[in-house]
Amino acid sequence: MRNIVFTLLLASLVFSTQAQERNEIGFLAGTSYYMGDYNPSQQFYQPGPAVGVLFRNNLSDFYSIRLSGLYGIIKGSHNPDKFYLPGVTPAFSTSVFEFEAVIEIGFLPYNTEISSHRKFSPYALAGFGAASISGSFIPHIPFGLGVKYSPANRWTVGLEWRLHKTFNDNIDGYTNVSDEPRSIIHNNDWFAYAGFLVSFRLVNKGAICPAYE
Repeated sequence: MRNIVFTLLLASLVFSTQAQERNEIGFLAGTSYYMGDYNPSQQFYQPGPAVGVLFRNNLSDFYSIRLSGLYGIIKGSHNPDKFYLPGVTPAFSTSVFEFEAVIEIGFLPYNTEISSHRKFSPYALAGFGAASISGSFIPHIPFGLGVKYSPANRWTVGLEWRLHKTFNDNIDGYTNVSDEPRSIIHNNDWFAYAGFLVSFRLVNKGAICPAYE
């Protein structure tokens, strides 16, 4: 977690030289879960706790670039009553320590310091990231949906759900012993996050354009 906090602070210093009045810091809290050989399709399967931090740079009222770090727990176990898997299928529980960069695309104009007409917006996000899971460095592609609302000047609260497509099929520790060909695209494991976020737009009166005051 210390490495992620340091990275986010460093990124905030880089962005602040350009337009700090558009920058936000915040945190996330919710649940994380796994999808893979033991759980092909069920959402919110055996959820575990997840917490994280974020840094957001608002490019406009519709677009934002965001860096975030998340720590969560994912776990799973095979249920032979639902479907058959060949070989040994031990249960697993492991931590996920991930960092990602995404772009947020709002469906409505959003600004925490302008009229109430711009205080609410659904959004989509997509990007790239990397995770440390059970000692392995695993790249992933995050994408998801969310909704954000500004209850007070400079503050944002929101709900978010995102999936993370990894390029690894061993997060659950299960090895398929069958001779059937394995698809690189479809058989890799996934992890997901769902929860809420709170962020605050940083203050720098010397850099704020009068149009945003």
